[in-house]
Amino acid sequence: KAPDPMFKSFPPLPYTEPLWGGLAETCYSFEILKNGAILDTVPLTERSFFVIGRLPNCDVSLEHPSISRYHAVLQYRQRAEDAAEEEEEEEAVVGEQRGFYVFDLGSTHGTFVNKNRIPPKTYIRLRVGHVLKFGGSTRLFILQGPESDAEAESELSITELKELSKKRQAELEKRMMGEGSDEEKEEEEEGQKGRKEKSSGEEAGCSWGMGEDALPEEDDNEENPFAMEFQEDQEAFYLKDPKKALQGFFDREGEELEYEYDDKGHGTWTCRVCLPVDDAVGKQLVAEVTHTGKKKEAAIQCALEACRILEARGLLRQEAVSRKRRKKNWEDEDFYDSDDDTFLDRTGVVEKKRTDRMKKAGKIEEKPDTYESLVAKLSKLEKELAETEQKLSTSGKSDELDSVARRKLHVRMSELRKEEQRLRRLVEITRPTQLPSLQLG
Repeated sequence: KAPDPMFKSFPPLPYTEPLWGGLAETCYSFEILKNGAILDTVPLTERSFFVIGRLPNCDVSLEHPSISRYHAVLQYRQRAEDAAEEEEEEEAVVGEQRGFYVFDLGSTHGTFVNKNRIPPKTYIRLRVGHVLKFGGSTRLFILQGPESDAEAESELSITELKELSKKRQAELEKRMMGEGSDEEKEEEEEGQKGRKEKSSGEEAGCSWGMGEDALPEEDDNEENPFAMEFQEDQEAFYLKDPKKALQGFFDREGEELEYEYDDKGHGTWTCRVCLPVDDAVGKQLVAEVTHTGKKKEAAIQCALEACRILEARGLLRQEAVSRKRRKKNWEDEDFYDSDDDTFLDRTGVVEKKRTDRMKKAGKIEEKPDTYESLVAKLSKLEKELAETEQKLSTSGKSDELDSVARRKLHVRMSELRKEEQRLRRLVEITRPTQLPSLQLG
């Protein structure tokens, strides 16, 4: 079948509907859950297949940064021609039964059915009640439909199901090795040899503590059931909040995280972050993303790209990274950056960064605030607030400052007022009971 015309104005959909596809004969729908609450219900009867992705032309559009442009397809399979009768349909080959199938389009962060990641470019049968999850999104998609399409409940317990799964896996390995193979013969010979040695040992009458009470050796190659979920979703820890994960990496490295933005116009932003890591040539790595939308979304996409670069090199999860690049010695430069300019800075950002660096280096000893220290801070802040107000009023008459500088001063004024309110509350909290409350000047 030809591609759908609704995708003509967007990047081409990398999917062609198979010949066995068709409209669902009964009523199906998706129930979307988030944090235990039902957000929406999507009917699945209008089309034969539904596209899930990040682009707005998708049938189910998700805005999570881990969702690919075209992430997955939900395809309905009509009844096969040779399965017209119900009995024949029940005996149909697995994968050829009518119903919905999910098809991952090779997405970066995968598609999950009942918490298990499915292989890409493969049709996976869905039953009523199955739960789908796409990428790192927390939204759950539950397939609703007729009870006849629901998966039959097993009478076995969880332990019995695990044992049955292990048994089936062992049988499958035997089939792949072939019945009566050389390995099986060797194992049988070793078993007979072991039984002979055991019988001879019992005749000797001395076990030296290595008889029936001996503990079996642990198999190092055995899968750890507690690590399975972590292995299946290795990126989940930074997909939820990539900015926080990247900030944690920079804090461990003792570096400052700064986002650089370029406005390309028409709501398009280019965001870049210089990473404190060098490549094989010795050049500093840079994560750069161009995004159409909000500036905040561009920063999230850039942080996600930076996390991917660091994770690919195995650096994001480490406590500390040994780098070839020489670590900057802030003390030699009096804790100022080479790009800092105190003359042009009129908001105090440069001095604040310098103070933070000195605190990290242990040059400034932080003491707990008392009533006297808070009152001193408040008086100093009120003095700075008065000076800023006077500077604004005089610059308005004489035009000493340009519009950008005046805007920065207004922002600084609002910050000072907020800080003043915070300090007044703290002063009232720490004020001794015998002293009167502060009077507003």
